[in-house]
Amino acid sequence: MARLRLVLMLLLAGAISLGAGLGLFWLVSQMPCEGEQLACNIDDAVGGYAAIIWAGLGLVAFGIALLVASKRKALAITAIILLAPLRFFVGGHLLEGWRYVGFYPYADFRSFVSKVAPPASVVLVQYLILRFAMGRTPAAAAA
Repeated sequence: MARLRLVLMLLLAGAISLGAGLGLFWLVSQMPCEGEQLACNIDDAVGGYAAIIWAGLGLVAFGIALLVASKRKALAITAIILLAPLRFFVGGHLLEGWRYVGFYPYADFRSFVSKVAPPASVVLVQYLILRFAMGRTPAAAAA
């Protein structure tokens, strides 16, 4: 019964987080594009696909973490691990701006938000839903 509850929690968290990520993707894609429209479309596509990928990856990672150790600390560590590639992407994105002559703050901000915000929101929503569903103690989550 506990495994069925775990699977249902994971599926519910995955569906809600995917909806939140795609909703944020749609919201960011409504921001006006400054510069080439093709570049904005590519940035939007990267963010949308990343949200879908991270939703599936999050289901698997959080499922394994909860099977091995059903503690809040395991959820937090898993969320940090899932966000690690995004942190490296952010660092690369910040360094990339130094290669070009000129500074375009709005275009860089839009590009950054459209690529990073949807997958990060997917991971954070999954983490928060599963953390809330677990309750205060592991015994409360199993009941």
